[in-house]
Amino acid sequence: MRLISGDEYQALAQDARVLERDTFGDKVLRRRDDQIIKLFRIKRLLSLSFLYPYSVRFSRNARRLNSLGVPSVQVAQVFYCALTRRHGVLYPLLPGETLDHLLKKGQDSDSLMRQLAKFIAELHRKKIYFRSLHLGNILQLPDGRLGLIDVADLRFNRLPLTLWQRRRNFRHLLRRVEHRTLFEQFGIERFIGYYLDAADIPQQKRALFCSLILG
Repeated sequence: MRLISGDEYQALAQDARVLERDTFGDKVLRRRDDQIIKLFRIKRLLSLSFLYPYSVRFSRNARRLNSLGVPSVQVAQVFYCALTRRHGVLYPLLPGETLDHLLKKGQDSDSLMRQLAKFIAELHRKKIYFRSLHLGNILQLPDGRLGLIDVADLRFNRLPLTLWQRRRNFRHLLRRVEHRTLFEQFGIERFIGYYLDAADIPQQKRALFCSLILG
């Protein structure tokens, strides 16, 4: 991790366009050279996020995803600025469009939803537990593959994912009102069926899985 001064951060973010912010300040910026600056706020000094910053997790997770054949960003720099009390990562923009954008503009929903279901099943087969999985964190790349962004909140399990972890992924997919509406328009049970066609869930547990999601 590189320690940078306030002046270095100002130079890094100069003329960058803010893509995302909250009440505490900027979260994601896009530079003119199409590099992304993602910032992580330190909420408490005595916390795991101070000892093991989200910026470091983000970088390691992205690198491991790519090594497992799951497209993600390629982090160029991990930094900390004491003046702003922000950890951050710098990486080239991953080209593509988010799935929520593609679905909202009317792209073939059956093809896209089937691809998404297979993609999630493949993540689960590789024991990848992406807690923040939602349509805004998944891109369709120019070559047609799906890739992940915003990957700090992700874990690589040693054991296969439980039904409860899979359930949480699906519940997170449906949590946002605008995303749930897209799934309801397509058919939630239909989407779950596509997932089960590709998943490694034993046949005798599939009915239980459906009830966990729909119940």
